[in-house]
Amino acid sequence: MVRVGDRLEISWFEGMTVGDLVDRVPGGHDCAAVRVNGRIVARPNFHRTPVPDGARVHLVPMIAGG
Repeated sequence: MVRVGDRLEISWFEGMTVGDLVDRVPGGHDCAAVRVNGRIVARPNFHRTPVPDGARVHLVPMIAGG
């Protein structure tokens, strides 16, 4: 299992990447980066960064301001 934020758990599978995880999280495509076990992963690296079983993941939203 992978814990996303404080409430959501996603089933882990062999070879899972951050991109796979984002595809399974509601609203996941709106994030600019993902923190996996404390390590920041930028959007260009989502599909080549593995997610280990038992990972703690936090989605970092895109923020705009002015």
